[in-house]
Amino acid sequence: MSEHGHGHDHDGEGHDHDHGDHGHSHDHTGGSQRALLIALLINTAFFVVELAGALYANSLTLLADAAHMLTDSGSLALALLAAYVARRAADRLRTYGYQRVEILGALVNGVVLLAIVVYVAYEAVLRLGNPEPIKPLPTVAVGLVGLLANLAGAYVLHGGTENLNVRGAYLHLLADAAGSLAAVVLGVALYVTDLYALDAVFSLLIAALVLYSAKDLLRDSVNVLLQGAPSDVPVDEVADALAGIDGVRDVHDVHVWVLTSGQYACSAHLVVESDTDRDAVLERARHVLGEGYGIDHATIQVEAEIGECTSTELDCYPAGDD
Repeated sequence: MSEHGHGHDHDGEGHDHDHGDHGHSHDHTGGSQRALLIALLINTAFFVVELAGALYANSLTLLADAAHMLTDSGSLALALLAAYVARRAADRLRTYGYQRVEILGALVNGVVLLAIVVYVAYEAVLRLGNPEPIKPLPTVAVGLVGLLANLAGAYVLHGGTENLNVRGAYLHLLADAAGSLAAVVLGVALYVTDLYALDAVFSLLIAALVLYSAKDLLRDSVNVLLQGAPSDVPVDEVADALAGIDGVRDVHDVHVWVLTSGQYACSAHLVVESDTDRDAVLERARHVLGEGYGIDHATIQVEAEIGECTSTELDCYPAGDD
């Protein structure tokens, strides 16, 4: 779907907006970026520790949790990347800016996640039939350190969770904390029993958790790249809200799509009565889209019943509305 797929020439009217400069949709403050960087350093350092611990303890559960830690580092790095590219101004080659670099990275991250899940599941199935001895105390120790590292990273990010990217990284860390807790439980269980098959069972549970993260990541990134509507914006409801504006007789060709995480766009044709104040209609449309549905930018084409039309592109949040 193209934002100008209707074939209408807007004659350049109102097309000089800088889409990369909406403060409301890019709430990547210096504090948030520092928090993301600190969390990334903590997470990546522990990934190395847990990977080494998994190899030493011969624990597939720790290996699966290390893979999950790697995905957390990826999500944190993507959030930092989004904060950086969001500052790049749009140009004639990338008229909406460079924010979708984040989405491409998310897609690659999701594909890598799937490959990791397949590998862990394959090894787990083999170990279910032929369990291997696990060193329980190193497993407990590494699991405890991992739990503390994840909770520390989540604490660093907690204050910035109003930002969509930060919130996603925060939830990733909480989910990985659950994986580290599972490693601790496994180590304790193997310390008092010799049920080594539990390692394969726990690794499958963590692989399922990673797969759940990959599913969401792939679904969301593919939806954005296909210019799909955001899940929290019902398009039919948007059309009805626009149709309810005073003076509007009909609404058609309504399109809503995701530019990048948390930044939405819309295009629509509004048919108005001949004596309608078009400026008032556009102002009301701006309010409906921005305040009601969080749509950052819209291209509204106003058409009179006799066929005359005026196209106007508008930002749904005026400058200074942060």
